[in-house]
Amino acid sequence: MKKSDPEAIKDQMITYLQEKYGEEFIPISFESSGFAYSYDTLWVYPKDGTKADRFEVRGSKAKDNTYVISDGYYGIYIKPQYEAVLSGFVSEIYQDFKLFTDFGEGVWSEQLNKNTKIEEIYEIDRLVSSSNVIFVKEDSAKNIDDEEAIRKIAENMKAKKMVGNIQLYVVYNDKFDSIGLEALSLTNAQMKDVFVRDYVMIKVNRSLEVKKYGEGT
Repeated sequence: MKKSDPEAIKDQMITYLQEKYGEEFIPISFESSGFAYSYDTLWVYPKDGTKADRFEVRGSKAKDNTYVISDGYYGIYIKPQYEAVLSGFVSEIYQDFKLFTDFGEGVWSEQLNKNTKIEEIYEIDRLVSSSNVIFVKEDSAKNIDDEEAIRKIAENMKAKKMVGNIQLYVVYNDKFDSIGLEALSLTNAQMKDVFVRDYVMIKVNRSLEVKKYGEGT
């Protein structure tokens, strides 16, 4: 394959994705390798999704002259399952809550595919980490210690080998139905009208240790 043939590269990347995930994908933009990056980059989104689900595909020639492709779709693919597992942990403590998970952008190990289970991610790619925000309705948080609750959730994540951080916010009852991630962009003064108290945060690090921020890496 010639570097000057971007259409052929795009076709190879799309075929790779379709074979890996069993879905169709729509290309958005392509950029050949050059001075800035040593790899070709294609941005695509799943046909059954929207452009908001866009992700990156990277391709480059290996030393043996084979063309190696990696992609960022696994994080989008696994997100509903990941949130379902994490929601199970949260529902053991709280009745009314909203959960949002994000894996960020970038590419994942090519060994991660549609058959990879959540508990297998850690052994395949230990760099994978999730960011999780939990909004809990005020009534559901009554008589529950935020610190103890979030640590219990993190311990369950650890048992499932789910690396990532959790932020827990308690939301006033009348604000809960409309709460979304946009609330995190409010000013401090505005947040006081939405959140009952300061949020708490904890993480499961890459050594599978549960740590509050400030307790170490």
